[in-house]
Amino acid sequence: MTLARELATVAQVIVIESGGFENDADQQALLVGECAGLDYPLTETRARQFGGSSALWAGYCAVFDPHDFSRRTWVPGSGWPLGIEAIQPYYAKAAKILNLGEPNFDARDIAKRAGIVVPFDNESVVPTVWRFGMPTMRFGEYLREAFETSCDITTLIHANVVDIRLDAEHSMVTELTIRTLDGRTGRVSAELFILACGGIETPRILLSSDTQVRDGLGNTNGMVGRCFMEHPHRAITPLVMEDLDLFESWTRRGMYDSDREFMSSVGLSAAVQEEAEVLNARCHVYRTPGMRFDETPKVGLFMEQAPNPKSRVLLSDSTDALGMRRVRLDWQLTELDWKTYEWTATALAIEFERIGAARMCGPIDPEARVREPVLHSNHHLGTTRMSEKKEDGVVDLDCRVHDFSNLYIIGGSIFPTVSWANPTFTLMALTFRLADHLRAKSTHQWPKTQAD
Repeated sequence: MTLARELATVAQVIVIESGGFENDADQQALLVGECAGLDYPLTETRARQFGGSSALWAGYCAVFDPHDFSRRTWVPGSGWPLGIEAIQPYYAKAAKILNLGEPNFDARDIAKRAGIVVPFDNESVVPTVWRFGMPTMRFGEYLREAFETSCDITTLIHANVVDIRLDAEHSMVTELTIRTLDGRTGRVSAELFILACGGIETPRILLSSDTQVRDGLGNTNGMVGRCFMEHPHRAITPLVMEDLDLFESWTRRGMYDSDREFMSSVGLSAAVQEEAEVLNARCHVYRTPGMRFDETPKVGLFMEQAPNPKSRVLLSDSTDALGMRRVRLDWQLTELDWKTYEWTATALAIEFERIGAARMCGPIDPEARVREPVLHSNHHLGTTRMSEKKEDGVVDLDCRVHDFSNLYIIGGSIFPTVSWANPTFTLMALTFRLADHLRAKSTHQWPKTQAD
């Protein structure tokens, strides 16, 4: 929706939305799929409606660290074809649209302005924050009137893309086939096409479009759907909090400058991560929704997941009400993911003990890998990854699908690696960057799109 508004300044735009203005059970049923690996709630973590999953979003905003974009020798598949400097110029616009005000994520500055203590801050351990817009941005609610009254944006609701059609040379997209649940079929032709359907539905559409190109579109090297990544979360169960006052402010959202919400967390420095050869992660102190306010809080880790081609989105043999094959998600973790949890949890537990805030009741137990479930963070990332070389991914550094001249993808699916941080803020910056690229690329006003 943000990209549509940006491009409407130079072109006529059609937005194709599967759902309507409210959550509809029949539309939501199209998200049903199968899990082949770790269990995953495919329907609960997504919303098929105008405004997308912002209807479910909890509002967490955070920024990637500079080294998250770099090639890390101990992380197979790491390294973005661009650096943080390519998206930082768009942080101010991202902060504005997400109701954050300024793009300030300086944990030390925010703590000072909020009047709280930073318990950890040294060469090995660094403080960080999540920030929350006020109010939480619900794109469907906030932008509905603008889309309904726009002369430059046409929005089709209850319209589902079921196929992508190519020209005779298979070098560019010519039209989309759309279908409704009540049996109508139509076509949309345009000069430029952008898929922005999330990290599960975007690869599903590409893989399903296999009538002209075997194995689906953009999948010449078999990378569509691969490297599905989440931000796994696990409690550090042997670590028991003792100094509750020191970390009580961490268990809830704080406020600075009277109208800026935030929450504190802490992680290992880039240098320590490199020395230990682990992924990025952040530690937080929390109470679950079912816990009383006077109960001792828990300590947990939000973790980066390594790119793993075996962790992937596939198509199942069953079909939905539109006749499309359903998703089959095979979410897998690697030994590096588990090492990151066990090593980082131990290192940060030592820091908690050092300042007298908590004590370890025993070592991190590797057997907990199979005994305790891995929690998800509702982030669907990496399945159409950005790459410099065509054989390593699906889109280039400008989000264009390597195989086609006029097909682009925006969403968490393009992330080559995912840091520890919630993806929305980075995704919005990438969206504004893509808008600038496409406006600059256009030497004339694109002709009107057509639907029938």
